[in-house]
Amino acid sequence: MTSTIRGVVSALWLCLAIACCITPLRAQGGGSFDLEKLMPNARAGSTLNNLLTSEQVPTDNVVDAAVYFVGPGDLIAYQTTALDFTEKLTVVTPENTLLLERYGLINVDGMTLKQVRDTITSIVQARSRGTVECFVALRRPRLVYVTLKGNVPYPGTYTVPASMRVSTLLAVARQPWLLRRDAAVGEQVRAAGSMTETSKVQELTRNTGSGISPYAARNIVVRHRKGSSSVDLLKAKLTGFAMLDPHVREGDEIVVPYEDKLVAAVAISGAVANPVTISYKPGDKVSLLLDAAGGPTPDADLARVMLVQSGGDGKISLQVDSMLHLTGEDVDLQPGSTIIVERLAVTGAAPRQGVVEIYGEVRQPGATIIVPGETRLADVLKDAGGITEHAALALAYVVRQDPLPNNAKELYDNATRRLQYSDLTLEDTLRFRIDQNYRLPYVSCDFVKAFANPSSSDNIILENGDIIVVPKTPERVYVYGQVHQPGYVSFVPKQSLSWYVDRAGGFAKGAKPGRARIIKGKTRVWVESNDDIYVEPGDEVYVPRSPDVPAGTEIQTYAVIAGIVSSITALVGLFYTILR
Repeated sequence: MTSTIRGVVSALWLCLAIACCITPLRAQGGGSFDLEKLMPNARAGSTLNNLLTSEQVPTDNVVDAAVYFVGPGDLIAYQTTALDFTEKLTVVTPENTLLLERYGLINVDGMTLKQVRDTITSIVQARSRGTVECFVALRRPRLVYVTLKGNVPYPGTYTVPASMRVSTLLAVARQPWLLRRDAAVGEQVRAAGSMTETSKVQELTRNTGSGISPYAARNIVVRHRKGSSSVDLLKAKLTGFAMLDPHVREGDEIVVPYEDKLVAAVAISGAVANPVTISYKPGDKVSLLLDAAGGPTPDADLARVMLVQSGGDGKISLQVDSMLHLTGEDVDLQPGSTIIVERLAVTGAAPRQGVVEIYGEVRQPGATIIVPGETRLADVLKDAGGITEHAALALAYVVRQDPLPNNAKELYDNATRRLQYSDLTLEDTLRFRIDQNYRLPYVSCDFVKAFANPSSSDNIILENGDIIVVPKTPERVYVYGQVHQPGYVSFVPKQSLSWYVDRAGGFAKGAKPGRARIIKGKTRVWVESNDDIYVEPGDEVYVPRSPDVPAGTEIQTYAVIAGIVSSITALVGLFYTILR
C-alpha cells in the first residue's frame, strides 16, 4: 500500500515538472509548442540554409589551407563523430579568436587554415573519451581591404574576398568599376554609363594599360601587418610554389615594381604554344621555362629540345615527355639562357585546301572546297550550279574578314594612327572617321564583268574563308528627300534618276535638282546623274534641299558680294576718269 502511494506521488510530481517546463515555452512561442527550437540540429540546419542561400562571393581558385591565413569574419564549420554530430558554424571574432561550442575560446591569430584545423582537432580529441574524429572546413571567406600601389593603372584600396590571390586581384584591378569603392572611380563609371557602348569601351581601355611587365610579375612585394611576402606569379604556377601567389589578407599593401632594364632575361622559343621571355632570378631552373611555354605545338620535335647557356657551356639536350614536362635533370639557368624546341622536318609539301561559302541566288548554295590563291570567282559560281534567274549580279559581293584586333584599345589605336600624318582638313577628318567606322570588308570586284569576261581582273582569286553573297534582284527603288510622294517605285531597267523622281511626284518645293544623287545599293557611294548612268536594282534616289546655313552667314555672303561689286564699280570709274 505504501509503495503504491509513493508511486502515485512520484507520477504527480513528474506531471507538475513537465507542466512547468511547457508553460514558458508556450508563452514564448505564441501559444504553440515548437520542439524544433530546442533541437541543435534544427538550429544548425536553419543557419546553414541561410548561409547557402545568401549572396555568393566569387572565388578565383581553390583555397590552399596551407597558405590561407584565417582572419576576422571567416566562417568556419566543424563536425565531430561524437554523440552530437551535426555541423556547427562559428565566425572568427575581431580579436582573431574562435568560440567553439563546449570547447571554449581558441586564439587563431597568425594561423593558416591548416593550423586552425589541426588545433581544433587536437582539442576535440583531447577532451573526448575514446576515438573521436573532427572535420574542419572554411564555409565562407571574409572580405578584406587591400591596397594596390606601384606600377599599376589604377592604384588604390579594394574590397575583395580573402580567398582571392594576388594574381587575380591584379587582373581584376584593370577594371576598377568591378571592385573599387572610392568616389573618383564611381564618378568615372557613372560618366561611362552615359556613353554609347563603343565609346565607353574605347575611353576606358585607352587608360587601362596592358597589365604588369614580366619583370614586375616576378618581383611583387606584399606588405602584411606582420612581415612581408615575395610574389613570383610565374613560378607560382609550378607545383609546390603556391605560397608565391598568396591569398590576400586584411590590410595588405601590394607593391608592383617598375621596370628594371638592367635585369637579365631567359627565354624559350621554337615549337611551343607560348614562346616567352622572362626576367631572370637566381635559382631559376629549366622546369620554370618549360612550364611557362604552355606545352608543345603539334610539329614539335621533342627529341630535340636544347638548352643554350650563356656561360659558354654550349648546348645541353633536355629530356621531356609529350607535354613538355621535364623527365631528366632540372638544370639551373644562367642569365641569358635560352631553350629551343626544334620543329619536325617537313618531308613533303601538304596539299593546300580551303573552303568558301556561297549564299543567295545560286542553285547549290553552301560550302565548297577551293585551292587558295588559285581558284577564281567564276569557277566557284559554276561549281555551285550557276546563278538563278533572280540573281542581282550588280549587288553581289565577296566578304574577306580582316584580322581582328586583340582588344578595343588596339581597334581605337589603329583607326586613329591612320590620321597621324594626314594633310586632311578638319571637315575631311570627320568624314574620314565616318568612313573608317563603317567600312565594309568587301573584296573589290564586279560580278557582271567577271561573268562577261572570265579573264578580267574582276574574276578575282579567292582565299580560304571567303564568303560569296549573291542577293535577289530587288523589284523596287526607294526615292526620298524633297519629292512630293517619297517611297518605293517599281524598278524598270535602263531608267535615269529624273525618271524615278517623276514617278515619285516630281521635285517638291525647296528641292535642289542639281544636288540629287543615286546611292548605289552595293557600295552606298553617292553618284551624280547623267545620260550614261542608270538606276540599278537596289539603288536609292535622294533629293536634298538647299544647304542649311546660319542667317548671319547669308548676310555676310551678301555683304562680301556687295563689297566686290562696289570695288569693281569704283575701279571701272577710276579707269574711265584716267582714260578721259
